[in-house]
Amino acid sequence: MRIEPNSGVTPGQSTESVSNVTNANSSQAARPLQSTVQNSSDQANLSPDALQLSNLSGALANVPTVRQDRVAPLAQSVQSGAYAPSNQQIAQALVRDFRSTNVAAQA
Repeated sequence: MRIEPNSGVTPGQSTESVSNVTNANSSQAARPLQSTVQNSSDQANLSPDALQLSNLSGALANVPTVRQDRVAPLAQSVQSGAYAPSNQQIAQALVRDFRSTNVAAQA
């Protein structure tokens, strides 16, 4: 791309008139746009269910993802060697994990 220093200036035209046009354009561009709509009647009415969902999602945002009150005692019992799940608990956990992984892979 090449920029011509006197582009837009025709022979015999002074650079002063070009600068006046440039100044007029720049002052017009600096002016904020005025809104032509003065009375907007747009409204949004939410159902009670939508309001409740909004409130619940806000409450969920404040709930921690890890419940330390449940994790801390289990972690301590695992570290001390006192945690001994039954074979049935292990099998149920394996099946539950397999099903959740299998469903996620199909999606």
